[in-house]
Amino acid sequence: MSNQPPSSTSPSPPFPTAVVVSTRTTRSTTRLWWVTLFAVIGAIVMVSMSLKSHGPAILIRFAEGHGLKTGDVLRFRGIAIGEVREVVLTPDLGRVAVKVQLEPKAAHVARRGSQFWIERPRVSLSRVSGLETVVGAKFLSVIPGPRDGPAVSEFEGTESPPTLSEPESIEMTIRFGDGHGLQVGDPLRHRGIAVGEVTSVDLNHELSAVTVRVRLVGEAHHLAREGTQFWVERPRVSVAEVRGLDTLVGGRYLAVSPGPDDAKSRTEFEGLDVAPVAEVPVGALEIVLHAPQRWGVDRGVPVTYRGLRVGQVLSVGLSSDGTSLEARAFVESRYRSLVRQNSIFWSASGVDVSVGFSGFQFTADTLASIAQGGVAFATPEEPGSPANTGQRFLYAKSPQEEWLTWQPRITATDAALPDGTQLPVPQHAVARWEERSFGFRRNRERTGWLLLLSNGQLLGPADVLLPTENALGPMLLEIAGQELVLTADRVQRFGSLATYRPNDLKSQISDFKSDGMTAWQVANIRNDASDPEDCLVVTNSQSPPVPIAASSLQARTGVWEVRSATGLGAAHHGAAIISIKDGRLIGQLLFDRGKASIATVPAKP
Repeated sequence: MSNQPPSSTSPSPPFPTAVVVSTRTTRSTTRLWWVTLFAVIGAIVMVSMSLKSHGPAILIRFAEGHGLKTGDVLRFRGIAIGEVREVVLTPDLGRVAVKVQLEPKAAHVARRGSQFWIERPRVSLSRVSGLETVVGAKFLSVIPGPRDGPAVSEFEGTESPPTLSEPESIEMTIRFGDGHGLQVGDPLRHRGIAVGEVTSVDLNHELSAVTVRVRLVGEAHHLAREGTQFWVERPRVSVAEVRGLDTLVGGRYLAVSPGPDDAKSRTEFEGLDVAPVAEVPVGALEIVLHAPQRWGVDRGVPVTYRGLRVGQVLSVGLSSDGTSLEARAFVESRYRSLVRQNSIFWSASGVDVSVGFSGFQFTADTLASIAQGGVAFATPEEPGSPANTGQRFLYAKSPQEEWLTWQPRITATDAALPDGTQLPVPQHAVARWEERSFGFRRNRERTGWLLLLSNGQLLGPADVLLPTENALGPMLLEIAGQELVLTADRVQRFGSLATYRPNDLKSQISDFKSDGMTAWQVANIRNDASDPEDCLVVTNSQSPPVPIAASSLQARTGVWEVRSATGLGAAHHGAAIISIKDGRLIGQLLFDRGKASIATVPAKP
């Protein structure tokens, strides 16, 4: 084999080239679409979960923002239930719009009737609140509306926190000529209890009156009826009255006088500028007084009898023809029997000063009559027939001397006693003695009412008049400023009652009368009372008689048991019992161990 090199002209074989076919691009593109799809689905799920973690969004409009900002919270009962997302002005620049995102569990807050306010420091005469916001952030508070209220997303916030949190409420509108400083949040009170609150105070469109919105809560919604009267209670000092001084410390408030129970519902009212005069009480006597001049008589001044207030003037105005002045007044039912057809009325206002040889003479009934005035009346010694409702009386400028000396005997009571009936005047008595107990001398006493009879004897409970066997020494009876010695031979017992006959009967009767004791005529005692009847329990003249219906009495041997002792107590032991049908004495009240009974007068006391 030769070693010759190959010829340059001979062709050389081609170099092999590798061809690579790849599917990576197609597969990568396919996988990228899947990743994008999964990302989109994941985003949707995350957004959905995010949306589900929040409750509804609400919009609250306030008159002022009071420094509220994004991030502040909405609280209910001290727990955060939402967050402020935005605080902006409304398009008209008149309000502040606050957007709040509620928590899911607080979705029930977004319903009609919910009330929102900005909690901030408040120090006023009527309340102190929000002091925690002095060092901390301000926050929103809410009182949810009724559970059955429809869902809403926009609310009008209040400037002050409501003082009442009852969910059931009713809104009403009251128009006043003057607001007298009334503010949002001031309470509406009835009988001293807050029954509502002021939610807004605004001028009307004509700028001629003040419109006050009031929210009534709970059972107070019954006040929203025809005939109900509202006024702003505030300090008021006049010749006729002094009232509202509590508002100097506690702030002004709305007061209310309810209308009739059967009146129709109403939500719009005209407020009063001043408090109304008291209505005519049930059973009172309403009369009309007239005179050529006013002479100091004003609305609200008292009607007096012997200086005691027995009624009130309701209104004062001109007569229909303008020739005289008329005053409408009433006398309470207990005292209406004092007003007779021939009674005389006069103005008790002001003072009377006269100058004579003896110097100045100053005349005035009381200090109250100087500052307040009033109307006084008197009835002659021989009273006429009782006055009727609507009766007219002429009243004089001042009284005549004769009128002031009249002293007719007229019973003042609510009960319908026969005309001319006089009530007895029992005297409170105390029986005192000493007795030995466990080797020691102790003072003992019994108290009760005794009645002086025209025969000079004292009638009363046996436990007061009978001497006790354990007494050490004499048993003394103190009555009408006198001290008597009780001895067994001077006391006669009749069942649960007894009579005491003084030793020197004639002189003792004289002493009793000089001490102001009025004797009850023996002829006015009825001892045939066997069946219970309507009666009066009478003690002293300063305490009104207590009526007892026959249906409240049950006959027992010698006594009538009182089933219902309402208004009676140990202080009535020995009180006189007067029959309503004839005005005669039929017994005395006994009170023992919490039970009351009536001991009827025996045949021969």
